[in-house]
Amino acid sequence: MEARTGAVGNDFANIGSSTGSSRERHPYLYLENEEGTVILLAEQTLFKVHEYFLKHYSVIFASMFTLSPGNAPEEGRSDALPIPLPDVSAVDLARFLSLFYPRNVVSGDLNTLDEWTSVLRITHRYEFDQHRALAIERLERLATPVERIFLARTYDILHWLHDAYYDLCIREEPLTYDEGVRLGMQDVILLADLRQRIRGRLTLSPAHEPYIRATIRANVREVPPS
Repeated sequence: MEARTGAVGNDFANIGSSTGSSRERHPYLYLENEEGTVILLAEQTLFKVHEYFLKHYSVIFASMFTLSPGNAPEEGRSDALPIPLPDVSAVDLARFLSLFYPRNVVSGDLNTLDEWTSVLRITHRYEFDQHRALAIERLERLATPVERIFLARTYDILHWLHDAYYDLCIREEPLTYDEGVRLGMQDVILLADLRQRIRGRLTLSPAHEPYIRATIRANVREVPPS
């Protein structure tokens, strides 16, 4: 995957890399002296951002903020008691939050496949539907056919499958070892079978596209695996 360069990319890459047990405030996504904020914890990094963005765009956070803590202290109001985000990396969260707090206002902070995959992970998990759609649109331009299949299976973007399979069926080169590992056995076997059916019978030309696509549609189901 392409590595991002520049100051913003370096900040993202260094987040959460501390080996100590102490928590650290994010260098620019911890907003001091701002009203209407909430404190989040990803790995050992504290983020303090406006609650509005979270509850306005995410069904999950909106529900979370309506829950009454009862007699317990309220999470998210102090560094000592932040809202923990289990299994969320600080890098992923910082990349996602850069959509609300961009350092590069003109073109945004995110450019690479890896960066937009971070956004997809967060938006898929917490149901930021509008931002998930944005990540999908950007990733469609950046991802290879193999990556599109992997992401489609992982994050339920199943309408990507047919076009990605088509691209892999018509290309001359077989899968590389790394591509096969990325796809997994089920898709490797399915792709090998489709390539044999298509390429074993045809000398490929643009005229064969309808037949190829029909063969893929008949064998690749755009439904979640059971």
